[in-house]
Amino acid sequence: MSNLETIIDCGSKNIRLGVFDQSLEKIYSSNATITEFDENIGFKKSLNKLIRDAEKKLSTHLVNVNLLYDTSKFNFIDLSIKKSFDQPTFISNHYDSLIEEANFIVSENNFKDQVIHIIVNNIITDGNKQIEVISEDIKIKSLILEIKFICLNKSIVSIISNKFKKNNLNITNIYCSSYVKSIFFKKNLEIKNNLIFLDIGFERTSALFFNNNKFQFLNSVAIGGNNITKDISKILKLNIEYSEDLKIEFNKDENEVSFKKNSSNDINLYSEITKKNISIDLLKQIIEARVNEIIELTILNNNYFKKINSIEKQCIVFIGNGSKLLPNIYSINSKKTFSDLIFFEENDSKICDAGINYHRSHESYLTKNKKKLKKTGFFEKFFNLFSK
Repeated sequence: MSNLETIIDCGSKNIRLGVFDQSLEKIYSSNATITEFDENIGFKKSLNKLIRDAEKKLSTHLVNVNLLYDTSKFNFIDLSIKKSFDQPTFISNHYDSLIEEANFIVSENNFKDQVIHIIVNNIITDGNKQIEVISEDIKIKSLILEIKFICLNKSIVSIISNKFKKNNLNITNIYCSSYVKSIFFKKNLEIKNNLIFLDIGFERTSALFFNNNKFQFLNSVAIGGNNITKDISKILKLNIEYSEDLKIEFNKDENEVSFKKNSSNDINLYSEITKKNISIDLLKQIIEARVNEIIELTILNNNYFKKINSIEKQCIVFIGNGSKLLPNIYSINSKKTFSDLIFFEENDSKICDAGINYHRSHESYLTKNKKKLKKTGFFEKFFNLFSK
């Protein structure tokens, strides 16, 4: 089973594992929740159990993994690069080298960051001709590439890699989970233009802007679903565990909840709300206030959003575990700003599917190829030539 591809989606609270064969068929999947108070200890235990269970089931060792990772510390860079030619020349002879040149510029000027995604948004030839596909027989006199880069600090990449090495795992590729999920989920939506994916995680939220079916901008903040839990705990003077349960159960239908027992405390939450004199209205206000703040910080206050010149309103698509914990929101302050609010039904299986689909996409090879080129520089080639 050496041809297996392993996808791991790693969040602050949950880890998901999917193993695929060469035909992209999922042959194994599992997940774990990090419950330890010490995040590093909890992560190590959860990852170790996931991998050992998978290896036992598949009767093989998992060594190389492709990681979906999210953090508020992803950096976004927008670059336009142009090259002109004296005589008409085939675009296929210069397309890859121009991407490599752009990647070199970004890497040299942001030496602390590692390029995670290279996204070619627009290909413009001879001044104003926009093309979608690179063809062998197209001749040009000028070429402009408008490229988006998603980067991550090398020190963070190193810390993540070391955590996986302790479980005898090698990260072959690392991807931004929010970006990978949004481009995969977008295929299942009828709306293609003016989309904003709001990925609410445990301790961070990412907003991804799409227009004309193309990715435009990424913005992340270090606020997530856990901040809602902390707000409930602080304002209502409840412990964190109970506040988390209350937040989750409050999103469910009251009739459903009234017959369900709490898994950790074996209590009926709505009975406890009455018993503790907790105001339902106040609870709702706490949740909605934090959601409004998240939308304001990630979207409304963002300079890119302010510059959007579009007659159509944007549609927000909520994804991430944090969005599942939100109630049916009717009091979003900025609701009139958006055309629609969509809560996308994602699950562990869909997230891993998004990972393997991106990993096998043409776009992913742009970054993978650049990493290979970096490994073999001039002096290495020179040494290899004379060592034969």
